[in-house]
Amino acid sequence: MKKIKTSALIGLGALGILFGRKMPGVQVIADEDRIARYSAEPVVCNGEECKFSYVTPAEGRPVDLLLVAVKATVLEQAIQDIAKFIGPDTVILSVLNGITSEEHIDAAYPGHTLWSVAIGMDATRTGRTLVFNQAGKIQFGERSGEMTDRVQAVADYLDECGIANEPCGDILYKQWNKLMVNDGLNQAAAAFDQPYGGLRQPGKAQDMMRAAMQEVIRLANLEGVPLPPDNDVQFIDAMMPTFNPEGMPSMRQDVLAKRPTEVEEFAGVVRQRAKKYGMPTPANDFFYTRIREIEAGYDQ
Repeated sequence: MKKIKTSALIGLGALGILFGRKMPGVQVIADEDRIARYSAEPVVCNGEECKFSYVTPAEGRPVDLLLVAVKATVLEQAIQDIAKFIGPDTVILSVLNGITSEEHIDAAYPGHTLWSVAIGMDATRTGRTLVFNQAGKIQFGERSGEMTDRVQAVADYLDECGIANEPCGDILYKQWNKLMVNDGLNQAAAAFDQPYGGLRQPGKAQDMMRAAMQEVIRLANLEGVPLPPDNDVQFIDAMMPTFNPEGMPSMRQDVLAKRPTEVEEFAGVVRQRAKKYGMPTPANDFFYTRIREIEAGYDQ
């Protein structure tokens, strides 16, 4: 595959800002109303203003790499909006949470998508301001595990941008590992109104977080993905201490801002897939019900 030179991005939330600010000349896809809002209030990341070029879906031209960084709740609209940016050789990377976005994108644009996951970041967005300690990295690869020319081309591009990345031959394993983290960490933070520091303390919030993670591990094993039985412990011991104790994952940020959450991509997907195996999911049942109750109370 040829060298990646041009890029576009849809979704200027935490991950869009985190990675997009490092991509020279990236075009940010947005409708006219959103462009007006973005232009009126520039993005500030760790105290520095980030300048982006904006383009509407109708103005699109094919690019070499397209990064999808929207919330799962608006993915279907984003899939329509990127149509004019997809050429014969365009590679699409999705950094959405969950394990289903690539399936939806690949159904619309067959053969363009690499499976990917963003891990290790602790970014907190308030309005157009983003603060982080850990920038994280993008793991990606072919669904088949094959190390193709386009995987190498994306790795070369991300290296040049200064974006930490890891080409993977086991990307499905990596995605399920991230689902385990999100399913426990995001949902517990939202349901119990806790920052990272609160979830590190013994108590009901941590117990439910661990129980939800264990359900994902068991489900992954049933789906043929070999997450270790102690995968949750490894994450809690190794990664959580590196997060800002006052920081919070994206679902708690959504709840505080009264935005729709991605609970369908976490508890929703786990519950649905577990039914195939007759596997009970009490922790995810609890989180699904509780977070839906929180969302229902936004207007009260």
